[in-house]
Amino acid sequence: MIELPELYEIEEQWPVLASMALIEVLLSVDNLLVVQRVAEHLPESQRKLALRIGAFGSYFLRALALLVTAPIISSYFVAKILGALYMIHLMAAHFTTNHTDDDHSELKSWGFGKTVLGVLAVDFALTTDNIVAAVSLSKTLWVVCSSVLFGIIFVQILGGITVRAIRRLPVLRDSVYVLIGWIGLLLLSETLFKSLKISHLTDLQKFQVLIFITLLTLIYDALPENKRFQSFFTKLVLPLLKLVNAPLGILFWPIRKLTSLAS
Repeated sequence: MIELPELYEIEEQWPVLASMALIEVLLSVDNLLVVQRVAEHLPESQRKLALRIGAFGSYFLRALALLVTAPIISSYFVAKILGALYMIHLMAAHFTTNHTDDDHSELKSWGFGKTVLGVLAVDFALTTDNIVAAVSLSKTLWVVCSSVLFGIIFVQILGGITVRAIRRLPVLRDSVYVLIGWIGLLLLSETLFKSLKISHLTDLQKFQVLIFITLLTLIYDALPENKRFQSFFTKLVLPLLKLVNAPLGILFWPIRKLTSLAS
């Protein structure tokens, strides 16, 4: 049973809550854009109903998954390493995969019931990154589970606004994958070097880094001349990401196979 936090606990945890909110608003809306493709062949009324059922169903399953996985990832070395590697894989896959508008003609033959199940499955698979990110940022159960509440608020209430913002500033989709890659590297380093007693970043410092990365990507996108960095990214960073993603893509193939249905 999760006890309601006291006011002083909320004040202490605000950097973590703010970090989760930032990740959730970008990642949940990005996931929403992907999930919408599964149901886009349905009539508008059925499409909205299918997305609504799938969203709330995935939040229920996600809450259960958090209750189960939070203690496991927080306690077991292997689980932490796998969670960190999955976050790094998501970042590398985002920048190295050729995002093309494939013809998913098989989806057009799906009826309402099958589409709802497809939306539910893809939506839940996509929230795996949300779950790992939440557990990586905090070991306090009520803080971790607050990510579900953030997802409901940002997608169901503010989803339209944030979708328009991401469509107007596509670089935000790149920003969120840089953020989860950073969280993955942070979790990996904290897990591997814990025995060496290397000083870790505080919660406030983690939040400040997340804000810095987001602002940096927005500034980069606004620069009129960024060809030099693009050349650096293409020649050096991109091959490195491909090298990293090659084994990780095999390791996490089942999850990626499911989510690729709508990508």
